[in-house]
Amino acid sequence: MRVNSSDTYQLDLGRYELRRGDHVKVKIERLPMELLIFLVERKGQLVTREDVAARLWRDGAFVDTEPAINNVIRKIRTALRDSPDQPAHLETVVGKGYRYIGDLRVIESGPRQQGPEPAPPAPADTQLRWFRRVWFRPALAGTAVLLAAGALVWRAPWHPAAAPVRSLAVLPFQNLSGDPPQKYLADGFTEELTTNLAKIGSLRVISRTSTMQYAEPRTLISRIARELNVDAVVEGSVLRSGNRVRITAQLIDARSDAHLWAQSYERDLGEILELQDSVAGDIATQVKASLTPEANAAFASRHMVNPEAYEAYLRGRNEIGRQTPDSIRNSVQHFQRAIDLDPLYATAYAGLADSFSLMANYAVRPPKEVFPRAEAAARKALELDPGSPEAHASLAFAKHHFEWDWMGAEAGYKRAIQLSPSFPIAHLRYAGYLSNAGRHEEAIREIGLARQLDPLSLTVAHNVGQVLFYARRYDEAIREVQSELALNPDRIWAHVILGFAYMQKRMYPLAVAELERSGQLMGSGSGVGLAQAYALSGQTEAARRTLRKVETPDAAGVLDWFFIAGVYAALGDKERAFAWLEQAYQNRDFFLTYLNVYPFLDALHSDPRFVRLQERVGLSKAPSP
Repeated sequence: MRVNSSDTYQLDLGRYELRRGDHVKVKIERLPMELLIFLVERKGQLVTREDVAARLWRDGAFVDTEPAINNVIRKIRTALRDSPDQPAHLETVVGKGYRYIGDLRVIESGPRQQGPEPAPPAPADTQLRWFRRVWFRPALAGTAVLLAAGALVWRAPWHPAAAPVRSLAVLPFQNLSGDPPQKYLADGFTEELTTNLAKIGSLRVISRTSTMQYAEPRTLISRIARELNVDAVVEGSVLRSGNRVRITAQLIDARSDAHLWAQSYERDLGEILELQDSVAGDIATQVKASLTPEANAAFASRHMVNPEAYEAYLRGRNEIGRQTPDSIRNSVQHFQRAIDLDPLYATAYAGLADSFSLMANYAVRPPKEVFPRAEAAARKALELDPGSPEAHASLAFAKHHFEWDWMGAEAGYKRAIQLSPSFPIAHLRYAGYLSNAGRHEEAIREIGLARQLDPLSLTVAHNVGQVLFYARRYDEAIREVQSELALNPDRIWAHVILGFAYMQKRMYPLAVAELERSGQLMGSGSGVGLAQAYALSGQTEAARRTLRKVETPDAAGVLDWFFIAGVYAALGDKERAFAWLEQAYQNRDFFLTYLNVYPFLDALHSDPRFVRLQERVGLSKAPSP
């Protein structure tokens, strides 16, 4: 939903409905509806926060009114597609309250109705038994019937002594449809809810890459909290029937195992983005999180999404997460289908940008072919949603590895982190940028932040080892990568970095063994890394023989131009080393940003040609430590 000041609204008191235009019914919950009526009745007048609290909670029930009012106001703005910065309907009077300033038309289509009153609260033990019964009841495949629309809320007994929640993890939502192929919907909701919560600066939110390790709901909450170092967890389920989806979520204090809150939501699948924002906003209210203006704007800037487009987007995210050449190719098709079905789907453009960038990173397609497409997709995403942290990170990645716009790339990475402080990919990519720029201590701190947010991710663990390697801290790099391989011995690039580190320690037999293993896993049997090990260990003929195998372009026309230059540098053949570096430059090699820190090029640093290449790649203008 995007802010549109030209929208017209009707408030039908007889039907208790809010409509956009003459016919489109707008989903709005009871409390936001009651407050909207109250504000419209006093159009142009100041309504204080005390007035709001008295109107909404007249029964004296315990409510922490500050975050609760903020949440209700946010939902009104979402329903009216209103911006807090440029309001067309609801104006904030800082420190005082609110004033309705819009042109919403009030009509009476019949006797005025009141909103549905909440049911009286059941005793806490009865509520908990009900929730657990619904939560664990298995759904029958093909026969699931969704309940009436609306939201069902269970409030846990108040725990006045509970410590503040400063960190949480969203555990994988359960697929209750009885249809295994629908699992992608539950996984997608988990990822998107995590992404939304990551925008809240006062919370540290663990990445889904780490929480997916707990997909089987058998692990004790206390153990999960201890392993992920969080105060609370969110659990939930997804039930789909046709184009209707029902989400149930609960918040648990992991330190005491107390159930703090639970709520059930039902929407059309096309409203899934708004639903994700609603769940995130409600959780933020429960943990008394502080929302920045950017986070508030993000929660109020969603548009309706085509259900088929949403499905295609989720399938694209699933493919890109596997990070194999074939899965990256497949992800492009899914993201493009999402865009074809919904041309205003900003996040799908950001996903497409990442797909094209990873094609360059994994040598699937030439950088000069795919990076311009990545940049165009990222810019389109930002045009549709200027507050998208994913789009800022995607554009910064293209500026970093293709445009060699070092200042622009750093600004983009920082903006992505500002918009979503718990976005581990932004921290990871920024750490890579800092490492390339030779700012190694900053890079180590930044990759450490990524690890805090995604402690069980092997990708993050690998990048920790890589950052340490380029910082010339080889013993630490070896320990990190060995730990990564202990968890998954088949990680190709872990063997490469370990082999590189062994080379720098002059442990050549171990280096050769690691690089031979990486070649076996890639299916090639040999590679440029193995040629590097042969060259440094004095096996000149073996190095040249291996080079002949890797100097032939693949079907896509991609070569390891940059790394081949490193082998010739190790062989003492400077002319060929610089010839291959020139090819790396002309082909916009993804890894040319490593020029200053790649240790196998150290012998070239004093050559004037190297200095000129630094200038052409922009490294002489890169912000220094």
